[in-house]
Amino acid sequence: MGHATRRICIAGGAVWTGENDRAPVPGGVLIDGDRIAAVLAPHEVEAAAATADAVLYVQGSLIAPPLYDGHVHSSSTLLRGTENSLPLELWSYYATSYGRGFSDRCAKAAILLTAAEMIRNGIAGYVDHYPQVGFLDTAFETHARTGMRIGFAPFFQDVADHDFLDIPLPRDVLAELAPRVMRTPDQVRASFVDLAARAGRGEASRISLLLGPNGPQRCSPDMIALWRRLQDELGLGAHTHLLETLPQAAASRAKWPGGLVSEMERQGLLTAKLSVAHGLWLEDGDHRRLARHGVTLVHNPASNRMLGSGRLNLRACLDAGVKLALGTDCSNTGGRHDLFEAMRLAVMSGREPGSDHDTWLRPVEAFRAATAGGAGALGVDHVGGRLAPGAAADLMVLNFRREPLTVAPISIESLVMHADARAVTALMVGGEWLMRHGRIESFDEDDALLEAAACAEQLRELGAFNDDLKALHAPFGAWQKRVFDAWGRCPACGAAARGFKAE
Repeated sequence: MGHATRRICIAGGAVWTGENDRAPVPGGVLIDGDRIAAVLAPHEVEAAAATADAVLYVQGSLIAPPLYDGHVHSSSTLLRGTENSLPLELWSYYATSYGRGFSDRCAKAAILLTAAEMIRNGIAGYVDHYPQVGFLDTAFETHARTGMRIGFAPFFQDVADHDFLDIPLPRDVLAELAPRVMRTPDQVRASFVDLAARAGRGEASRISLLLGPNGPQRCSPDMIALWRRLQDELGLGAHTHLLETLPQAAASRAKWPGGLVSEMERQGLLTAKLSVAHGLWLEDGDHRRLARHGVTLVHNPASNRMLGSGRLNLRACLDAGVKLALGTDCSNTGGRHDLFEAMRLAVMSGREPGSDHDTWLRPVEAFRAATAGGAGALGVDHVGGRLAPGAAADLMVLNFRREPLTVAPISIESLVMHADARAVTALMVGGEWLMRHGRIESFDEDDALLEAAACAEQLRELGAFNDDLKALHAPFGAWQKRVFDAWGRCPACGAAARGFKAE
């Protein structure tokens, strides 16, 4: 990548700036360096093109803000075709088992494969909530190579799920599954001080470092204190899982009578630089707490359904003023890294028989969650979600003359309800093409796919220990039944929910 071409005119399409509900209008965009110089009306295009070093004509296309994925674990992209029919707490032991076979080669291959898929889906950046902390240098360097905007959030924790949730599982099996996470405050501090000195500079200029606690309940009081201290000392944002399952919510209430979100507020962890993934089991008042502090909630509709974790009340979040983003989570729980799919799933949610259709999520609301909302989760909300003079030159081009858009009017509604990767013909970040004419330009896609396939096969072979994990199923099932039976079931969706009132 480079700035050999400095002034670029994208002409002949329709433009949606992201700043209002108006329909896209004909025109173009003029790029100067890494910034948008002008959003062009039709009569301005010819003169602007004459001043440009290069012109891209996109007749029949929509020029729009690109997508940003608010919650991803890039290492999981090598695990497609593995366990995808288990609840979160049991599934996580399998994921940890595969992680034991991870290597620097795998870290690099997974990130490049994730980047290739995302670029083809119009995704300009994502939050990488990164569990493989033994390979931080490789991951950091590979992210910089992709040219994408990355919120890099390495994991840390020092409390195991089975201890916090009191799951009576065979300890001899669990002893073989110790994950590679930063478990002491000294380890966490040293890693983040080092990474903070590198992020946002030189080749890593598009990497925003984020604190990545696996979950508040998975951090001891000492680790929570370090979390708070590092966010103040280094000026870092944070990204974490939050109340993804009912067992987490039940155990959190038992430990903190006011609930986990209330405790996070008391601890000073709720800030405008925090994004939280899932939030399916928020209690009364939690939506307003998150909104009051400017926290971004990242909705992961595919993985929530795949894991049977629950359903987020999106309208309640938006009505309370919560900033909303969308995520694709793990590849073996959420499927593809495809925010077109996530937007459609989000739009479908809450459309219960007989419900007030005026409260249903609108396509433009889903699109804003996948653009401006996702940029906020990355910590680059000043960059994403709009096309305007002076704004960062991040944009995507979608061809409405390709299936399945060819008969649809050029609109955001059409994009959300019908688009997929076939429509994305170009993606730009900071004035540089990551993809143009359907070809990825920031790295060799073919090599990346071959390397990822080899690494994935290696990980599956090393996952033979997973047969021993069958010993966890029976005690886990008995424990889960006890927890869910204790809370009853929600009349709206059938999920266990007694004691948790939906807002």
